[in-house]
Amino acid sequence: MLIQRIKVSNYKTYLDLDLDLTVDEDRPIILIGGSNGGGKTTLFEAISGALYGLKIESREHFMELLNQGAIGNVKPEIMLQITFVGRVLGIEQKYILKRTYVLNSAGKPLESVSLNMNGNLFVYGTMTALKDRIRAEQEVNKIIKANLPQELSQYFLFDAMQSSELLKKNVFAQTIRDNFENVLGFKKYLQLRRAAEKIQQEWAQQRLQAEQEAAEYNELVTQKDSLITQLNTCIVEQDRLYKYLNSIETEYQKAKEGAQQSASLNKRIGDIATKIDDIVRRAAQYAEDVKGFMDNIEINVFLPKIAANIAVEINNILRIKDELQQSTTGAYSLDTLRDVTAKIIGYLKDLSLCSAEVDEENVVKHLVAVQNSTNRQDPFDYLDSQETDALKLLVSRGTNNQFATLYRQRQDLEIALATIEELRTEKNNLEQTRAGGNEFIISSYEESKHNLEKEKVNEGNLKQDISKLDARIHRFDVQIQQEPDLKYDTLVKLNPFFEKVANSLLKKKKAQIESEMQQSLNRLLVSYKGHIGRVELSDSMENFNIKIFHTRGNEISLNQLNAASKQIFIQVLLKVLRNLGDYNPPVMIDTVMGVLDNESRDALMEEYFPQLAEQTILLCTTSEIRTDSDYIKLEPFISKTYTLHRDVEEQKTTVSDGYFGIELN
Repeated sequence: MLIQRIKVSNYKTYLDLDLDLTVDEDRPIILIGGSNGGGKTTLFEAISGALYGLKIESREHFMELLNQGAIGNVKPEIMLQITFVGRVLGIEQKYILKRTYVLNSAGKPLESVSLNMNGNLFVYGTMTALKDRIRAEQEVNKIIKANLPQELSQYFLFDAMQSSELLKKNVFAQTIRDNFENVLGFKKYLQLRRAAEKIQQEWAQQRLQAEQEAAEYNELVTQKDSLITQLNTCIVEQDRLYKYLNSIETEYQKAKEGAQQSASLNKRIGDIATKIDDIVRRAAQYAEDVKGFMDNIEINVFLPKIAANIAVEINNILRIKDELQQSTTGAYSLDTLRDVTAKIIGYLKDLSLCSAEVDEENVVKHLVAVQNSTNRQDPFDYLDSQETDALKLLVSRGTNNQFATLYRQRQDLEIALATIEELRTEKNNLEQTRAGGNEFIISSYEESKHNLEKEKVNEGNLKQDISKLDARIHRFDVQIQQEPDLKYDTLVKLNPFFEKVANSLLKKKKAQIESEMQQSLNRLLVSYKGHIGRVELSDSMENFNIKIFHTRGNEISLNQLNAASKQIFIQVLLKVLRNLGDYNPPVMIDTVMGVLDNESRDALMEEYFPQLAEQTILLCTTSEIRTDSDYIKLEPFISKTYTLHRDVEEQKTTVSDGYFGIELN
């Protein structure tokens, strides 16, 4: 399969793109440069989307994918078209595959697909009648699968920076399994073996004469099929859990560390909250104190000040009043004098000791005059008792001027208020840290790990159950085999035949892979250059793995390789699998140099990329393929060079010939 052209309209950064990707036989490389954010990854996604379609879920998703510069200027339509040639059944065919996406009046995304195969046209879309759509879609998918199945595309269209992730535990084993079963082509023999087994079982059902036996046999086969389905689901779920656990393992470790600090973090947040509450409370109390001070300023400030200024005069008045009060102690009131005088004169008159003409009132006046003559005159007799008491209270009241206290309180509060925003910011940051998902990540990881263990146990149980059913089914098979039947005998032979073919193919290609990988790693794996003694692939597909050994015999741990060596190892593996597989796809690599050192870069330039595939598309920056050194080494093997330019104002990416201004020689 060779890609000849890619056309893109209104997709992400591309408003309009038409790129010729044809290569010469002796110059298999297309070099596409661009700055970070310039559209390299989008071009990568556009080629994949043109082949396998965009899964647009909603109007919002459609608008995210639509070029922003196209909105309001052109019809809101996304178009991806790829032209490629491929050899199917020994005949070379040319294909033009076009996918178009629009929104209907209800805002629902619609897809239309057309495939032109040497003039034969297959067309279908979201609005096509179901029967016609299924037929056309099957034909298109069959053609794509014949050239490069989607499940294999990740091994030939990939990001080099992510390639080392394939070495992670379990992900690597799954990658190897996928490649061997799919890329190397013996999966079809396993499928044929299963198909032969299925037909054998169906034919056996037909041969069973007893209705009860036929029903029992059919039930056993149905149970086995159900268990196999459950087993496959279990394995898929394990793969999903493996990949999920690997994807969040780093975050899980960070979350565990964060959880250990949770108690001190909560205490710190609580202490800061207490400080903030104390400052707010003090501010409220200060405001209340100031209000009270202003409401009572006359009583607490002004009157005490006036009293202090006239205290001498007030005290003199009070002193005179007190002296007069003391001197008049024993004096009688007018009523008392009248009463006593009346009684005395009445007594004297009864004894004839005084004249009957004596006037009681004159006697009272005389007594009052005599009593008054013995006491001093009060110069402040215009002051009644209430006014005198008020004067006493005025001079006895102490000053209650809170101004100095409030002033000091205000100074302390200003200092505290100056820190409150800082405290609030710190509290918010700590709360965000606490709410960073530690508990969710930990629980999710541990729950997934627990589920994975359950799935492993479930897998073992299912295999045991299948084995038991096989033994029971075999009893019927033995019974059937006792009756001559040429067709059945052929089916019985086909089952182990296909398994034998698959195993033979595995054994043969296993040896080739080990040999080719050893040679390539000795050239390209700089850290162990010339010292790879052997590469060893396990014989069992159940727990498939790969190991490399030093010339001295010790195993070299793949997990201990540095990032650059891991990238080299995976890329060597993918190249070998491609060369030995049933497919001949182009290779498209984004961020080609990843984390490679200079020596590893040189090895890739000279011995890897030129012989990698019949068509190799490299997406890179000038820091990856350097214009003054790397480009010169690759140039003899390059058919075309392009540079992507991101126009931020117009919100689009354009393409020019040449690699960052260097025209291809």
